[in-house]
Amino acid sequence: MDALYAICRTFEIDDNDARGFILRKAAGADGEGASWPIIISRKGSNYFGFEDACPHQGLTLGAGGGEVMDNEGNFLVCRHHGAQFDLDSGTCFSGPCQGKTLASVKVVVDDGDVCIAGVELAEEDGLDLPESDAPEVAVTGD
Repeated sequence: MDALYAICRTFEIDDNDARGFILRKAAGADGEGASWPIIISRKGSNYFGFEDACPHQGLTLGAGGGEVMDNEGNFLVCRHHGAQFDLDSGTCFSGPCQGKTLASVKVVVDDGDVCIAGVELAEEDGLDLPESDAPEVAVTGD
């Protein structure tokens, strides 16, 4: 089974809303971990994950960490060029990348946590450090 990485609690994302997170993938062959922006959206009790990279030009939807939802909360929107995406499928239904889809991220809800799976993230759990020196958070959200 894939490792689960808790990103947030289920109550932290409202129904018909989405939230962006910036994670760090585990170090590759070059020894560097890569920054990895994702979006978790919610419809009812279902949660969906997408890489935060518009298929039009690869830019993040939130235009520098801003809001990724339209003003009425009906769909995801790219603030750079106005592309609009379904909350559950990530499919663009309006804009310059119509018909293309945001890359999906596997989301699992586990005991009230919204988790991602199928990817290896860098973890700084501080298990080998004295408690006062342990890193506070390995995952950040905006």
